[in-house]
Amino acid sequence: MQQQSQEFKEVEDFLAQINLGKYKDTFIDNGVEDLETILELDERHLELMSVPLGHKLKILKRIKDSRKEI
Repeated sequence: MQQQSQEFKEVEDFLAQINLGKYKDTFIDNGVEDLETILELDERHLELMSVPLGHKLKILKRIKDSRKEI
């Protein structure tokens, strides 16, 4: 269990920053397992993962901000 938690720490940290940690399993179940993959997500991908509009907007804003930080 500890290894899995460490393995997906980037996903957990990203979602925790916007208080949407409840989507960790959704991201991992869809193969979104690291920050590199998260930064490739767009609106359509989040729709396919059934993320509601308000949460989708928060995630997309954080992705946009994260891309600027790199």
